[in-house]
Amino acid sequence: MAREKTTLPPTGAGLMRFFDEDTRAIKISPRGVIAVTLILVALEILLHAFGPQLFG
Repeated sequence: MAREKTTLPPTGAGLMRFFDEDTRAIKISPRGVIAVTLILVALEILLHAFGPQLFG
């Protein structure tokens, strides 16, 4: 005889919920992400401008 498969009823129409669990990751605000990005871009520009003089 075939074994009957039991399944749970669908919840959320198959969508995953990422904010249900509290993780121990670093949490950065959107402003922080933009600030770090702008700092990295400025550093890249400075290295292109002054890098050859500083590093040979």
